[in-house]
Amino acid sequence: MWLVNWNSNTTMKIFLTEVEYYGKIFAGPNIVAEDMESATLVAENNGLVLVGELDTIVVEKSGEPSFQMSSMPDNETLH
Repeated sequence: MWLVNWNSNTTMKIFLTEVEYYGKIFAGPNIVAEDMESATLVAENNGLVLVGELDTIVVEKSGEPSFQMSSMPDNETLH
């Protein structure tokens, strides 16, 4: 899991977002937050869709990265 140490007391996580412009969906900015609840509020306040939490980046032998995310609950849609 990717974690960012914001300060010595808090461990932050990276959350991925997407945004829709002119009928197309694009990758949005990453949100660095302590938990899903905080990331959800930031996403909602900025018109973003929270996709999930970045879990792992694996670099294949070819040098290509493979991203893995913690999945969002099936019954939950965040806007």
